[in-house]
Amino acid sequence: MKTSTTFALRATAAAALLGLASTAFALETSANIELDNTYRTGTATKGGPDEGLTQSGRVEVNMTGKVGSKYFVAGKAAILAKKDGTAATDDMWIQLGSEAGDVKLGRFEGADLFPLAQDTVVNDTAVIYKGSDLRGRKGANVFHAAGTINFAKGVGLEIGLIETKLATEGKGFRPVFFVDSGPLSAKLGFEAGKNVGTGAKLTGLAGTLGYDFGGFKVTGNLASGKVKLAGATVKKGTSFGITGQAGPAALGLIAGTNDYNTGTKEKMTTFYASYSLPLFDIKGATVTPALSVSKASNIGGVSGVSLKDTSARLRFNYTF
Repeated sequence: MKTSTTFALRATAAAALLGLASTAFALETSANIELDNTYRTGTATKGGPDEGLTQSGRVEVNMTGKVGSKYFVAGKAAILAKKDGTAATDDMWIQLGSEAGDVKLGRFEGADLFPLAQDTVVNDTAVIYKGSDLRGRKGANVFHAAGTINFAKGVGLEIGLIETKLATEGKGFRPVFFVDSGPLSAKLGFEAGKNVGTGAKLTGLAGTLGYDFGGFKVTGNLASGKVKLAGATVKKGTSFGITGQAGPAALGLIAGTNDYNTGTKEKMTTFYASYSLPLFDIKGATVTPALSVSKASNIGGVSGVSLKDTSARLRFNYTF
């Protein structure tokens, strides 16, 4: 048999298999392109690669599938082609279970305990605890699983587990109780783990509460975490956030403190806002101007050391 004929038969067989898989697993595909044009200034970016006008972006291709009714198997892959010429995987997971509960394995993010409104640009000048250290999307070879128990419709418990031997990663568990009932949404979660490389132990508690008044949604966030190294408290952090979103407009405020046991607390405040507009009345195309202003004082617990950051972004997004 000639080589060209062999290739043709293989291509035909592959196409048939893809068509069968699409039918059996209800495969859905979508894609979007996002391009960020950002201007940053302030002491936090002085002399750095992010100072001034920069541009970043990616094309995201999503493939999702689900099969089964009483019992099901679902999966997702999100592939990124970035503007810097590299490729990456955003999500890659498999999920199996039933209406009573399920287990998810792979690369993904667990329940969000500190959601932001639109999250177009939010550049904090200090690292504050937000209940997301063990949320997920970790590096290669990191084991991540999350089991969910559904007590009733919209009420359940998610228990996440991360295990790794990589020195740069953290491991531990993360239970989150959630309620999603009509306009009300609430989550309360706990994190307990440690950094493999330094041995630093983390414990944290975070919660979020949101209510949709019909066209206007308000969300409040609280988080408190503690890091210990060799039996001594290295850092205590608390944070508060509030967001408001009305249609295409969103704004938010984040305030946090870190206590390094130096007698002076590190303090940070970040304000952000954005407004998403349709682009030329084209379906799936939007342009979003956004602003982020952040200031931190007593950096690292050192009195008088401060940082400022002002970021303006124009984001173009098209879903096709």
